[in-house]
Amino acid sequence: MSNHWRLRGLTLLATLLMPACRRMHKEPFEKAPLSPGQIEVVRLSERANLTVERVRFWSNEMNEPRFFLALIPKTHAPPSEVFILNHGWWDRPEDLLQYLKVDQVYDEMLGRGEVRPAIVILPDVRFSNFYRQYSDRFPYPNYLTLVAEEVAGTVSHRYAIPFERQRWAIGGFSFGGYLSLDVGRRFPGRFSSVSVVSGLVDREWSFWPSQPPPPGPVDSHGRGKHTIVVPGPIPRLFLACGSDDRLFLAMRGLHQKLTELGIPHEWSSAKGGHTWKYWSSVLPQMLKFHLAAGPAAEHTAKQGQVEDK
Repeated sequence: MSNHWRLRGLTLLATLLMPACRRMHKEPFEKAPLSPGQIEVVRLSERANLTVERVRFWSNEMNEPRFFLALIPKTHAPPSEVFILNHGWWDRPEDLLQYLKVDQVYDEMLGRGEVRPAIVILPDVRFSNFYRQYSDRFPYPNYLTLVAEEVAGTVSHRYAIPFERQRWAIGGFSFGGYLSLDVGRRFPGRFSSVSVVSGLVDREWSFWPSQPPPPGPVDSHGRGKHTIVVPGPIPRLFLACGSDDRLFLAMRGLHQKLTELGIPHEWSSAKGGHTWKYWSSVLPQMLKFHLAAGPAAEHTAKQGQVEDK
């Protein structure tokens, strides 16, 4: 091999590895020891209508400490709802503040009275191997237990929010959207609304069938690709993707499949790619979908109460 091609190969390898190294890089606070059952809370910042804190906890699923960021509205009575917002594969929770400015956008929407005060949770959903998460050999990925049980359980305990379906929502961007849709399939009795922005889709997934198909290959706990952990009605659904996104065809296919199945959902598309810029444009719409204040919100809440009966 000539020096020219060797140099090009090394440059390509470095380009591929740089995002992965950054993504799995641990900040000093992540390296501090933490015992099972121990909770570590640090207040990071404050805005006019909310505070931001970081919560570390021990994850049995991951066998290591994990953390999430919590955007907590300043209200006379403690907030009684939760929206879990998941980042993309190459990102960290902090990126949703740095690039999407979720705290600023949410703070301003709270100030204008456009959304209900809910605790917005940004979990750390980094994993070392995407192909493991997406592989048929692992039909029950560990993000399901991490997010839907461990993160949600820690949030429920710390902020005294019970597991009542109408109080919980989940959504995300890119891999975070894929994760959120899978959680929504498996835990429809826990999450009343799900949003998927520029997400991946598994063609073999079933979507809230009256009778689940056979689980197929199962893990050591007997859980397969169609295992439902907390049964419940179909959640409210919001799908969005930029028309220039490399995942646009997959997202449009999901929209068409849900339409064919007669599953109600909102579908939004505009010019844009798999970028922070497009995601920033859809973030307010996403927050309003889950947390809109006013008559529409009251109607949605009543619908959720009827479905839960």
